[in-house]
Amino acid sequence: MAGSTTWPGQFESWKSMSRSSYAAFLIGVFFTFVPTGLLTDIPRLGADSPARLAALSALSGTLAVGYVLVVHWRPKFLLVLVAFHIVLAMEFDRVVGPVGPPLTGDALHTRLLVDINGATLGIIIGFSLLSHVIRAEGTNYGRVRAEIDLAREIHRRLVPRVATSIGRFEFHGVSLPSGDVGGDLVDVVESPSGWTSFVADVSGHGVAAGLLMGMLKSTARTQLRTGGPLDGLLNTLNSVLVDLKSPTMFATFAGVHGDEGPNLEFTVAGHLPILHYHSTTATMSELSIPQVPLAMFSDRAFTSGVVTCDAGDLLIILTDGLVEVFDRADEEFGFERLKTLLRANAAAPLETIERRVFDAVRAHGTQLDDQTLLLIRVRPAS
Repeated sequence: MAGSTTWPGQFESWKSMSRSSYAAFLIGVFFTFVPTGLLTDIPRLGADSPARLAALSALSGTLAVGYVLVVHWRPKFLLVLVAFHIVLAMEFDRVVGPVGPPLTGDALHTRLLVDINGATLGIIIGFSLLSHVIRAEGTNYGRVRAEIDLAREIHRRLVPRVATSIGRFEFHGVSLPSGDVGGDLVDVVESPSGWTSFVADVSGHGVAAGLLMGMLKSTARTQLRTGGPLDGLLNTLNSVLVDLKSPTMFATFAGVHGDEGPNLEFTVAGHLPILHYHSTTATMSELSIPQVPLAMFSDRAFTSGVVTCDAGDLLIILTDGLVEVFDRADEEFGFERLKTLLRANAAAPLETIERRVFDAVRAHGTQLDDQTLLLIRVRPAS
Protein backbone atom coordinates (compact mmCIF):
# COMPACT_ATOMS: atom_id res chain seq x y z
CA MET A 1 0.00 0.00 0.00
CA ALA A 2 1.86 3.02 -1.16
CA GLY A 3 1.50 6.42 0.44
CA SER A 4 0.91 9.56 -1.56
CA THR A 5 3.93 11.05 -3.31
CA THR A 6 4.28 14.81 -3.76
CA TRP A 7 7.00 17.04 -5.19
CA PRO A 8 8.26 18.25 -1.77
CA GLY A 9 8.89 14.59 -0.90
CA GLN A 10 12.19 14.93 -2.79
CA PHE A 11 13.49 16.88 0.20
CA GLU A 12 12.46 14.43 2.93
CA SER A 13 16.16 13.61 3.47
CA TRP A 14 16.72 17.09 4.93
CA LYS A 15 14.41 16.18 7.81
CA SER A 16 16.76 13.39 8.86
CA MET A 17 19.74 15.77 9.11
CA SER A 18 20.79 16.73 12.64
CA ARG A 19 20.11 20.30 13.76
CA SER A 20 23.82 21.07 14.09
CA SER A 21 24.53 19.82 10.57
CA TYR A 22 21.60 21.73 9.12
CA ALA A 23 22.70 24.92 10.91
CA ALA A 24 26.24 24.46 9.58
CA PHE A 25 24.80 23.91 6.10
CA LEU A 26 22.78 27.14 6.21
CA ILE A 27 25.75 29.15 7.52
CA GLY A 28 27.87 27.62 4.76
CA VAL A 29 25.31 28.71 2.17
CA PHE A 30 25.29 32.21 3.66
CA PHE A 31 29.07 32.64 3.42
CA THR A 32 29.21 31.04 -0.03
CA PHE A 33 26.86 33.75 -1.38
CA VAL A 34 28.29 36.69 0.59
CA PRO A 35 30.92 37.22 -2.17
CA THR A 36 28.08 37.99 -4.61
CA GLY A 37 27.57 41.33 -2.89
CA LEU A 38 31.30 42.07 -2.73
CA LEU A 39 31.94 41.20 -6.35
CA THR A 40 29.30 43.66 -7.62
CA ASP A 41 31.55 46.42 -6.27
CA ILE A 42 34.42 45.54 -8.64
CA PRO A 43 32.82 46.62 -11.98
CA ARG A 44 31.61 49.78 -10.20
CA LEU A 45 35.24 50.60 -9.31
CA GLY A 46 34.54 50.81 -5.60
CA ALA A 47 31.57 53.17 -5.93
CA ASP A 48 29.65 51.40 -3.13
CA SER A 49 29.99 52.94 0.32
CA PRO A 50 31.15 50.61 3.13
CA ALA A 51 27.59 50.52 4.54
CA ARG A 52 26.11 49.73 1.13
CA LEU A 53 28.77 47.07 0.51
CA ALA A 54 28.05 45.41 3.86
CA ALA A 55 24.30 45.50 3.18
CA LEU A 56 24.74 43.97 -0.28
CA SER A 57 26.89 41.15 1.08
CA ALA A 58 24.56 40.39 3.99
CA LEU A 59 21.52 40.53 1.72
CA SER A 60 23.08 38.15 -0.82
CA GLY A 61 23.81 35.54 1.85
CA THR A 62 20.46 35.97 3.57
CA LEU A 63 18.45 35.63 0.35
CA ALA A 64 20.37 32.46 -0.53
CA VAL A 65 19.49 30.97 2.86
CA GLY A 66 15.89 32.07 2.36
CA TYR A 67 15.66 30.28 -0.97
CA VAL A 68 17.10 27.10 0.55
CA LEU A 69 14.62 27.15 3.45
CA VAL A 70 11.62 27.84 1.21
CA VAL A 71 12.53 25.15 -1.34
CA HIS A 72 13.16 22.54 1.38
CA TRP A 73 10.22 23.29 3.66
CA ARG A 74 7.61 25.51 1.99
CA PRO A 75 7.91 25.26 -1.82
CA LYS A 76 4.47 26.82 -2.30
CA PHE A 77 5.90 30.14 -1.05
CA LEU A 78 8.68 30.22 -3.66
CA LEU A 79 6.88 32.76 -5.88
CA VAL A 80 6.27 34.96 -2.84
CA LEU A 81 10.00 34.97 -2.08
CA VAL A 82 10.85 35.77 -5.70
CA ALA A 83 8.42 38.70 -5.63
CA PHE A 84 9.93 39.93 -2.36
CA HIS A 85 13.42 39.65 -3.90
CA ILE A 86 12.37 41.78 -6.88
CA VAL A 87 10.76 44.46 -4.70
CA LEU A 88 13.80 44.55 -2.43
CA ALA A 89 16.13 45.02 -5.41
CA MET A 90 13.99 47.89 -6.71
CA GLU A 91 13.89 49.65 -3.33
CA PHE A 92 17.47 48.91 -2.29
CA ASP A 93 18.97 52.24 -3.38
CA ARG A 94 16.23 54.20 -1.63
CA VAL A 95 16.70 52.32 1.66
CA VAL A 96 20.50 51.95 1.76
CA GLY A 97 21.58 54.88 -0.37
CA PRO A 98 22.61 55.37 -4.00
CA VAL A 99 25.89 54.34 -5.62
CA GLY A 100 28.64 56.93 -5.11
CA PRO A 101 31.37 58.10 -7.50
CA PRO A 102 33.98 55.54 -8.61
CA LEU A 103 37.26 55.45 -6.69
CA THR A 104 40.64 56.07 -8.28
CA GLY A 105 44.29 55.58 -7.50
CA ASP A 106 45.31 54.00 -4.18
CA ALA A 107 41.76 54.13 -2.81
CA LEU A 108 40.52 52.00 -5.72
CA HIS A 109 43.42 49.59 -5.30
CA THR A 110 42.68 49.18 -1.59
CA ARG A 111 38.95 48.68 -2.18
CA LEU A 112 39.53 46.03 -4.84
CA LEU A 113 41.84 44.17 -2.46
CA VAL A 114 39.12 44.31 0.20
CA ASP A 115 36.52 43.02 -2.26
CA ILE A 116 38.68 40.17 -3.54
CA ASN A 117 40.01 39.11 -0.15
CA GLY A 118 36.55 39.33 1.41
CA ALA A 119 35.04 37.23 -1.39
CA THR A 120 37.85 34.68 -1.08
CA LEU A 121 37.38 34.46 2.68
CA GLY A 122 33.62 33.99 2.28
CA ILE A 123 34.14 31.18 -0.21
CA ILE A 124 36.69 29.47 2.07
CA ILE A 125 34.39 29.66 5.10
CA GLY A 126 31.38 28.48 3.11
CA PHE A 127 33.29 25.62 1.49
CA SER A 128 34.73 24.51 4.84
CA LEU A 129 31.31 24.41 6.49
CA LEU A 130 29.68 22.59 3.59
CA SER A 131 32.55 20.07 3.52
CA HIS A 132 32.04 19.48 7.24
CA VAL A 133 28.35 18.80 6.66
CA ILE A 134 29.14 16.37 3.83
CA ARG A 135 31.61 14.45 6.00
CA ALA A 136 29.26 14.30 9.00
CA GLU A 137 26.22 13.28 7.01
CA GLY A 138 28.27 10.85 4.92
CA THR A 139 29.30 9.03 8.09
CA ASN A 140 25.70 9.01 9.28
CA TYR A 141 24.53 7.73 5.89
CA GLY A 142 27.04 4.89 6.00
CA ARG A 143 25.75 3.77 9.39
CA VAL A 144 22.13 3.99 8.26
CA ARG A 145 22.95 2.17 5.01
CA ALA A 146 24.50 -0.71 6.95
CA GLU A 147 21.38 -0.97 9.12
CA ILE A 148 19.12 -0.93 6.05
CA ASP A 149 21.22 -3.63 4.39
CA LEU A 150 20.78 -5.78 7.49
CA ALA A 151 17.03 -5.11 7.49
CA ARG A 152 16.86 -6.04 3.80
CA GLU A 153 18.63 -9.34 4.47
CA ILE A 154 16.27 -10.09 7.35
CA HIS A 155 13.32 -9.27 5.08
CA ARG A 156 14.66 -11.60 2.40
CA ARG A 157 14.77 -14.43 4.91
CA LEU A 158 11.33 -13.61 6.29
CA VAL A 159 9.69 -13.59 2.85
CA PRO A 160 11.38 -16.23 0.69
CA ARG A 161 9.90 -17.51 -2.53
CA VAL A 162 7.19 -20.14 -2.14
CA ALA A 163 7.47 -23.22 -4.37
CA THR A 164 6.07 -26.38 -2.84
CA SER A 165 3.39 -29.04 -3.06
CA ILE A 166 1.21 -30.46 -0.29
CA GLY A 167 -1.04 -33.37 -1.22
CA ARG A 168 -3.05 -32.43 -4.27
CA PHE A 169 -2.19 -28.72 -4.02
CA GLU A 170 0.69 -26.88 -5.68
CA PHE A 171 1.87 -23.49 -4.34
CA HIS A 172 3.94 -20.79 -5.99
CA GLY A 173 4.41 -17.32 -4.49
CA VAL A 174 6.75 -14.36 -4.61
CA SER A 175 6.92 -10.92 -2.98
CA LEU A 176 8.97 -8.09 -4.48
CA PRO A 177 9.44 -5.04 -2.20
CA SER A 178 9.37 -1.59 -3.75
CA GLY A 179 12.36 -0.53 -1.64
CA ASP A 180 14.97 -2.14 0.58
CA VAL A 181 12.37 -3.48 3.02
CA GLY A 182 8.77 -4.33 2.21
CA GLY A 183 5.55 -4.83 4.13
CA ASP A 184 4.04 -7.66 2.03
CA LEU A 185 4.09 -11.27 3.19
CA VAL A 186 3.40 -14.57 1.42
CA ASP A 187 3.59 -17.88 3.28
CA VAL A 188 2.49 -21.52 3.36
CA VAL A 189 2.30 -23.35 6.69
CA GLU A 190 1.56 -27.03 7.30
CA SER A 191 -0.27 -28.02 10.46
CA PRO A 192 -1.98 -31.07 11.98
CA SER A 193 -5.24 -29.93 10.39
CA GLY A 194 -3.82 -29.47 6.88
CA TRP A 195 -2.20 -26.39 5.38
CA THR A 196 -2.76 -22.64 5.33
CA SER A 197 -1.47 -20.30 2.66
CA PHE A 198 -1.92 -16.55 2.88
CA VAL A 199 -0.86 -13.09 1.73
CA ALA A 200 -0.72 -10.06 4.03
CA ASP A 201 -0.09 -6.42 3.15
CA VAL A 202 1.00 -4.00 5.86
CA SER A 203 0.12 -0.36 5.17
CA GLY A 204 3.01 1.67 3.81
CA HIS A 205 6.42 0.23 3.09
CA GLY A 206 9.92 0.50 4.47
CA VAL A 207 11.41 -0.54 7.80
CA ALA A 208 8.31 0.19 9.92
CA ALA A 209 6.07 -1.89 7.64
CA GLY A 210 8.71 -4.62 7.53
CA LEU A 211 8.83 -4.83 11.33
CA LEU A 212 5.06 -5.18 11.62
CA MET A 213 5.10 -7.75 8.82
CA GLY A 214 7.69 -9.78 10.76
CA MET A 215 5.51 -9.72 13.87
CA LEU A 216 2.50 -10.79 11.80
CA LYS A 217 4.40 -13.73 10.34
CA SER A 218 5.74 -14.96 13.67
CA THR A 219 2.29 -14.70 15.28
CA ALA A 220 0.61 -16.46 12.35
CA ARG A 221 3.11 -19.30 12.27
CA THR A 222 2.87 -19.82 16.04
CA GLN A 223 -0.92 -19.98 15.81
CA LEU A 224 -0.99 -22.20 12.72
CA ARG A 225 1.40 -24.81 14.07
CA THR A 226 -1.39 -26.00 16.37
CA GLY A 227 -4.03 -25.91 13.64
CA GLY A 228 -7.40 -24.21 13.86
CA PRO A 229 -9.75 -22.30 11.53
CA LEU A 230 -8.91 -19.10 9.67
CA ASP A 231 -11.34 -16.94 11.62
CA GLY A 232 -9.54 -17.90 14.83
CA LEU A 233 -6.21 -17.01 13.20
CA LEU A 234 -7.46 -13.55 12.22
CA ASN A 235 -8.88 -12.90 15.68
CA THR A 236 -5.53 -13.79 17.23
CA LEU A 237 -3.56 -11.68 14.75
CA ASN A 238 -5.85 -8.71 15.34
CA SER A 239 -5.60 -8.87 19.13
CA VAL A 240 -1.79 -9.17 19.03
CA LEU A 241 -1.02 -6.56 16.36
CA VAL A 242 -3.42 -3.84 17.51
CA ASP A 243 -1.20 -3.08 20.53
CA LEU A 244 2.13 -3.29 18.66
CA LYS A 245 1.72 -0.73 15.89
CA SER A 246 1.24 2.99 15.41
CA PRO A 247 -2.35 4.28 15.14
CA THR A 248 -2.11 4.79 11.38
CA MET A 249 -0.86 1.28 10.54
CA PHE A 250 -2.92 -1.78 9.66
CA ALA A 251 -2.62 -4.97 7.62
CA THR A 252 -4.87 -6.55 5.01
CA PHE A 253 -5.07 -10.33 4.82
CA ALA A 254 -6.28 -13.00 2.41
CA GLY A 255 -5.79 -16.70 3.05
CA VAL A 256 -6.91 -20.22 2.25
CA HIS A 257 -6.93 -23.32 4.46
CA GLY A 258 -7.24 -26.83 3.10
CA ASP A 259 -6.90 -30.49 3.85
CA GLU A 260 -7.74 -33.63 1.93
CA GLY A 261 -11.46 -32.82 1.93
CA PRO A 262 -13.37 -31.39 -1.05
CA ASN A 263 -13.83 -27.93 0.44
CA LEU A 264 -11.40 -25.11 1.21
CA GLU A 265 -11.83 -22.46 3.88
CA PHE A 266 -11.00 -18.89 2.86
CA THR A 267 -11.01 -15.47 4.45
CA VAL A 268 -10.39 -11.90 3.32
CA ALA A 269 -9.88 -8.91 5.61
CA GLY A 270 -9.64 -5.57 3.81
CA HIS A 271 -7.74 -7.23 0.98
CA LEU A 272 -8.34 -7.60 -2.75
CA PRO A 273 -10.63 -10.55 -3.53
CA ILE A 274 -9.15 -14.01 -3.97
CA LEU A 275 -9.50 -14.96 -7.63
CA HIS A 276 -10.86 -18.43 -8.44
CA TYR A 277 -10.26 -19.75 -11.94
CA HIS A 278 -12.68 -22.58 -12.78
CA SER A 279 -10.95 -24.96 -15.18
CA THR A 280 -14.13 -26.69 -16.34
CA THR A 281 -15.73 -23.45 -17.58
CA ALA A 282 -12.61 -21.30 -18.11
CA THR A 283 -14.23 -18.54 -16.05
CA MET A 284 -13.01 -16.40 -13.17
CA SER A 285 -14.91 -15.63 -9.96
CA GLU A 286 -14.02 -13.59 -6.89
CA LEU A 287 -13.98 -14.74 -3.27
CA SER A 288 -14.34 -11.95 -0.74
CA ILE A 289 -15.75 -11.17 2.71
CA PRO A 290 -16.56 -7.56 3.70
CA GLN A 291 -14.25 -7.20 6.70
CA VAL A 292 -11.97 -4.42 7.93
CA PRO A 293 -8.18 -4.89 7.86
CA LEU A 294 -6.32 -6.29 10.84
CA ALA A 295 -5.14 -4.08 13.72
CA MET A 296 -7.64 -1.30 13.12
CA PHE A 297 -10.08 -2.12 15.92
CA SER A 298 -9.49 -4.29 18.96
CA ASP A 299 -13.08 -5.51 19.31
CA ARG A 300 -13.67 -6.93 15.82
CA ALA A 301 -14.52 -10.61 15.25
CA PHE A 302 -13.53 -12.06 11.89
CA THR A 303 -15.24 -14.76 9.86
CA SER A 304 -14.41 -17.13 7.01
CA GLY A 305 -16.19 -18.82 4.11
CA VAL A 306 -16.07 -22.12 2.22
CA VAL A 307 -15.34 -22.79 -1.45
CA THR A 308 -15.24 -26.00 -3.49
CA CYS A 309 -12.44 -26.45 -6.02
CA ASP A 310 -12.16 -29.00 -8.81
CA ALA A 311 -9.00 -30.49 -10.24
CA GLY A 312 -7.26 -27.94 -12.45
CA ASP A 313 -8.74 -24.95 -10.63
CA LEU A 314 -6.47 -22.07 -9.70
CA LEU A 315 -6.66 -19.68 -6.74
CA ILE A 316 -4.81 -16.36 -7.02
CA ILE A 317 -4.06 -13.96 -4.16
CA LEU A 318 -2.26 -10.70 -4.90
CA THR A 319 -1.57 -7.29 -3.38
CA ASP A 320 -2.62 -3.94 -4.81
CA GLY A 321 0.97 -3.11 -5.75
CA LEU A 322 0.47 -5.29 -8.84
CA VAL A 323 -2.60 -3.43 -10.07
CA GLU A 324 -1.75 0.11 -8.94
CA VAL A 325 0.91 0.63 -11.61
CA PHE A 326 0.53 3.58 -13.99
CA ASP A 327 1.81 4.17 -17.51
CA ARG A 328 2.96 7.49 -18.97
CA ALA A 329 -0.64 8.46 -19.68
CA ASP A 330 -1.44 7.88 -15.98
CA GLU A 331 -3.60 4.86 -16.85
CA GLU A 332 -3.68 2.19 -14.14
CA PHE A 333 -2.83 -1.43 -14.96
CA GLY A 334 -5.98 -2.33 -13.06
CA PHE A 335 -7.61 -5.38 -11.51
CA GLU A 336 -9.69 -6.27 -14.57
CA ARG A 337 -6.65 -6.23 -16.87
CA LEU A 338 -4.85 -8.56 -14.47
CA LYS A 339 -7.85 -10.91 -14.32
CA THR A 340 -7.88 -11.11 -18.12
CA LEU A 341 -4.16 -11.90 -18.17
CA LEU A 342 -4.53 -14.61 -15.52
CA ARG A 343 -7.51 -16.19 -17.27
CA ALA A 344 -5.57 -16.38 -20.54
CA ASN A 345 -2.60 -18.08 -18.87
CA ALA A 346 -4.36 -20.17 -16.21
CA ALA A 347 -3.39 -23.51 -17.78
CA ALA A 348 0.34 -22.67 -17.91
CA PRO A 349 2.84 -23.82 -15.27
CA LEU A 350 2.73 -21.65 -12.15
CA GLU A 351 6.25 -20.31 -12.75
CA THR A 352 5.18 -19.24 -16.25
CA ILE A 353 2.08 -17.50 -14.93
CA GLU A 354 4.20 -15.57 -12.43
CA ARG A 355 6.71 -14.52 -15.09
CA ARG A 356 4.03 -13.34 -17.51
CA VAL A 357 2.21 -11.36 -14.82
CA PHE A 358 5.31 -9.52 -13.64
CA ASP A 359 6.53 -8.96 -17.21
CA ALA A 360 3.20 -7.36 -18.14
CA VAL A 361 3.13 -5.19 -15.02
CA ARG A 362 6.73 -4.00 -15.51
CA ALA A 363 6.04 -3.21 -19.16
CA HIS A 364 3.07 -1.08 -18.12
CA GLY A 365 4.87 1.19 -15.64
CA THR A 366 7.17 1.71 -12.68
CA GLN A 367 6.66 -0.24 -9.47
CA LEU A 368 5.30 2.06 -6.74
CA ASP A 369 4.46 -0.41 -3.99
CA ASP A 370 5.37 -3.91 -2.83
CA GLN A 371 4.12 -6.52 -5.30
CA THR A 372 3.07 -10.00 -4.15
CA LEU A 373 1.51 -12.91 -6.02
CA LEU A 374 0.42 -16.30 -4.65
CA LEU A 375 -0.82 -19.08 -6.95
CA ILE A 376 -2.51 -22.25 -5.67
CA ARG A 377 -3.38 -25.00 -8.14
CA VAL A 378 -5.58 -28.00 -7.43
CA ARG A 379 -4.02 -31.05 -9.03
CA PRO A 380 -5.86 -34.25 -9.95
CA ALA A 381 -6.00 -36.74 -7.11
CA SER A 382 -3.36 -39.40 -7.47
